[in-house]
Formats: sequence, structure tokens, C-alpha cells
Amino acid sequence: MNTSIADNRPTLAKGQLWKVEHGYVQIVDLGRGLVHYRILRQPEQRAAITKIISIEALLNYLRQSEAELVNCPVVA
Repeated sequence: MNTSIADNRPTLAKGQLWKVEHGYVQIVDLGRGLVHYRILRQPEQRAAITKIISIEALLNYLRQSEAELVNCPVVA
């Protein structure tokens, strides 16, 4: 069993901002199976409704929309 193979899936973290075709997706909170996120029109926008989706569904959406990571929070 080879465990050194790198996983190409992006890892999600609280505070990340992803650029998608029609705006931005911000990760608000991350659980074991669900993720809280907001869809923003501008990266500095603060007022937006927080939505919940499964982590796998959000990863699929980010992959299909060819999302780019705009900022990555520093993990202490």
C-alpha cells in the first residue's frame, strides 16, 4: 500500500476566498461533513447569507468552475 501519493483535491480551510466565474466563495466554517460558505460579488463584501453544503459537493463545484484560491489563511 503506497501512502505517499499526493492528493490533488484542494483542501478547504476556514477563511479561504475562492474566485469563481460569477463572484467569490468564502469559507465561513468547516465541520466534519458540512461547510458553511457565502457567495460574494466583490471580495471585500461583508453582507451575505451563509449557506450550508456538504464538503464533497462544494469541492465538486470548485473543481467544475475552475475556481482559484485568492487568499489562504495562515494556520497557526
